[in-house]
Amino acid sequence: MKFFSIFGFLPTVGLTVAGTCSEYTITKSADSTLHQAYLYQSLTLSTLIECASYCLRGAKCKALAHTSSQTCKLFTKSKEEDPSLVQTEIGTNYVTKSDLPSGIAGTCSGHVCGEDDLCVQSDSTYRCIPVYGGKRCSKPPGVKNAVVDFADPETYPWGTGDNVRFNCSSNVTPTGGPSVMTCMDTGIWSYSFSC
Repeated sequence: MKFFSIFGFLPTVGLTVAGTCSEYTITKSADSTLHQAYLYQSLTLSTLIECASYCLRGAKCKALAHTSSQTCKLFTKSKEEDPSLVQTEIGTNYVTKSDLPSGIAGTCSGHVCGEDDLCVQSDSTYRCIPVYGGKRCSKPPGVKNAVVDFADPETYPWGTGDNVRFNCSSNVTPTGGPSVMTCMDTGIWSYSFSC
């Protein structure tokens, strides 16, 4: 049985696991997140501890942000890799993966799963399951009257689930949905917006 203890008034989060007497501390940056361009997955997870465990179990995750609305955002880069990526987001706690205590991941601590895999606990060991597999997407196609909001050439080619945000030119508004493209596991970009 696990007991979670979250102290909103402190800059840390503690976790005690019953039977092991282990306590973990997570140092977080309040009201902070990273640029959307490095966001590769958003999950609904109620606590920062759950979000931290998920990040530790995937090699692709380099940083996370957990929101007051229980959204866990996983990023492919950290603010330490590029400080210019930091953005203010009230009610969000940012944490770099390297600051997370590995024990939170349980038997997945120190896993050797691949970049596109997620480590899943299995009794006293773990197994790697392909989560972000599928084909890779090449550079996103151009959209008339729009430019890529932010793109990092190091992320080419993108993998399944990766997103790219576009900005419509001035005096032009997006129609048909959010101005985001998503790399599908078929290797094709999916989007419904136009400018």
